[in-house]
Amino acid sequence: MALLLAACGSDDGDDEAGGGGGGSDDCTASDEVMGEEGGLLAGLQDAGSVEVGIANEVPYGYEDESGNVTGEAPEVARAVLCELGIGSISAEVVDFGNLIPGLQAGQFDMIAAGMFINAERAEQILFSDPDYCVSESLLVPEGNPDNLSDYQSIIDSGVTVAVLQGAVEEGYLETAGVPDSQIELFGDVNQQYDALAADRVDAVTGTYLTVQTQADAMDGFEAVDGFFPLDENGEEILGCGGFGFADEEFRDAFNLKLDELQEDGTVMEIVTGFGFAEADVEAAADLTVSDLTS
Repeated sequence: MALLLAACGSDDGDDEAGGGGGGSDDCTASDEVMGEEGGLLAGLQDAGSVEVGIANEVPYGYEDESGNVTGEAPEVARAVLCELGIGSISAEVVDFGNLIPGLQAGQFDMIAAGMFINAERAEQILFSDPDYCVSESLLVPEGNPDNLSDYQSIIDSGVTVAVLQGAVEEGYLETAGVPDSQIELFGDVNQQYDALAADRVDAVTGTYLTVQTQADAMDGFEAVDGFFPLDENGEEILGCGGFGFADEEFRDAFNLKLDELQEDGTVMEIVTGFGFAEADVEAAADLTVSDLTS
């Protein structure tokens, strides 16, 4: 039922995604971003390729029907990596909750899955600056019979909501005070929407763009208006995504070129091509990791 493509292979997330989208002979690094000899960046530049971790979530990072790696994050990564002299990327598909452990274990070189930047994650890995910001939403049966609008409405109605294990929404629900008895955790993106279609849960939560994509693809369901979850002080939490790294030199070089491509409009063109609003990209352009983690 779901538009989101099923993750490849076994549940342990060790299978590689087929198709890297091809390389480019036109990618040349400037002197300012040449990696130090013996470092990860220099090795990637010598090889001309990078492996990224994705969770097969449309529109963030996924394989298309031909097995090519695409989505807003892989495509932005391609543009930035080309500026670093790296012309090809491949991807490994893992469950979302295995992206950070996979990066830490060296299964791939970086995360290109549109991962939200927050303080808890920033203690485990290094993040680039964000390339987009987006609100949350809920996918509900057409007509919204339980009158859901945000996480407080889930508590008030007593419904059961599906959430992706390891995603920021898991923490949002906890902060909002949604009882564990009303939360169903899923390791795979698609399983949440299959559960909703089968009436095993009453709603699915995720970023507005993901939920709206599902609403467009599934008959009999709709997305509620976007909303921002609240923190412990009742302040809205701005959700912004970026790229994850385990190597500081690689992250810093990526950040340098990402910022340049934000300024010249390249990032805007790529990200809006996947359904994001210009305001989503503009909101991220002036933010840094410290803005989202302090």
